[in-house]
Amino acid sequence: MHHFLHRLMTLVILIGLPAMAATAQEKPRSPKAAAARAASEQKTTPTSSTEDMLYWIREDGKFGYIDNTGKVVIPVQYENTFGFREGLAGVRINGKHGYIDRTGRLVIPAIFDSTYAFREGLAWVKQDGKYGYIDKTGKMVIPPQFDDAEDFSEGLAAVKVGNLYGYIDRTGKMVIPPQFSHTHRFMGGVAQVVVDKRTAYIDRTGRVLWVQKDSPKESSREGHEGGKPHKH
Repeated sequence: MHHFLHRLMTLVILIGLPAMAATAQEKPRSPKAAAARAASEQKTTPTSSTEDMLYWIREDGKFGYIDNTGKVVIPVQYENTFGFREGLAGVRINGKHGYIDRTGRLVIPAIFDSTYAFREGLAWVKQDGKYGYIDKTGKMVIPPQFDDAEDFSEGLAAVKVGNLYGYIDRTGKMVIPPQFSHTHRFMGGVAQVVVDKRTAYIDRTGRVLWVQKDSPKESSREGHEGGKPHKH
């Protein structure tokens, strides 16, 4: 009798397990739990890097954009453009530069002499011969005051004062004084620079980590493009 009851109880439990599992799967989750799961799934589920990309096209000297099916989503109409980054693309209209969104709407007026793509929420712009930075609303957050400027990376951007480059933070404060003839973006807390015609590496405080010991060349091609005229 004891063995019969034991087998009966085991059978009841096994029959009930699928129903219990189904009930657990169908149980409504709280908004907080649902959000946490969605965030977890978003981190672990691979997404296509080209799914939402737009690609510039050129016809008769004008630029527009197509999607990844070849459909024209922003008609050819701009004098120049340099691709979308952080949801906006710089365009040139009547010789001036502004920004469009992915629908082609001009969200930042074309009032700048020159500019480039957003990085870390800021983009350099040129007005009256000087460089500064705007945010994605078009607000001038660092007034034009530099002789050249480059993109932000890891919270710092190379800017030129006179003939030398230094680095500013997002407030426009000069955190590494101008002393380099060429600079690169920071990567992993380190940037390559050229000082006294020698290649060197610095950290985010400007401390030299390594410097070239052999004879420097008269000109270096390792420096960033900041020392050259901007194309846009």
